[in-house]
Amino acid sequence: MMQLINDETIRAENLKLRGTLARAVGDTVTQNGMTQIEAAKHLGISQPRVSALLKGHSSEFRIDALVNMALKLRLNLSLEINNDMQLDVMTPEGVLDRMCDSILRKDTVAFMDDVQLFWGKEWPLSSIPDPHEKDTLKYALKACFVERMAEVWEEPPKSQKTVLPAWCLRVPAVQKDFSVIPDEYREFYEGDLVSAIFSKRNIFAPRDFMFFV
Repeated sequence: MMQLINDETIRAENLKLRGTLARAVGDTVTQNGMTQIEAAKHLGISQPRVSALLKGHSSEFRIDALVNMALKLRLNLSLEINNDMQLDVMTPEGVLDRMCDSILRKDTVAFMDDVQLFWGKEWPLSSIPDPHEKDTLKYALKACFVERMAEVWEEPPKSQKTVLPAWCLRVPAVQKDFSVIPDEYREFYEGDLVSAIFSKRNIFAPRDFMFFV
């Protein structure tokens, strides 16, 4: 499992690298006269994320996401990186961790970025290892995320056959009810508008939660 990085020096280097990448991508978007809608489509991110990028909010982006954007813009970057710096490992386990963190702080934009990243990386869901998460809520969320991704992958227009990892079937429900969306919006969803995948683990989510085209 990906280890969290706590060293302040490494964090500072990460932020510096993110700033360099974000400026290069943002400047290129501006110089090419791209609208935010055009940039969002070209970079494969949402329009609010393009807006955050152009405003210089580099800390809101992962390094790998910024690198992918730079590659899509065909940028030739020469970056000085401390050889001792440990960058976040881009793995399915690491992305699931981020997805949990995003949902716990109700950051839907960052969460959906990672859902799209999962699809874009073409990681086979069946090979995702058991996270053996000690936090029961996070364990339940991770299982729900994987099962819901399998459901989304199999729906049109993706229509991709998937196989769930066996550990998902062993993850129990949480005792305390949890909602992936703000409680004030729950009243708009009931009956068949609620996701059965999340409900079986005592987690509330709209039926179309995590769906993207």
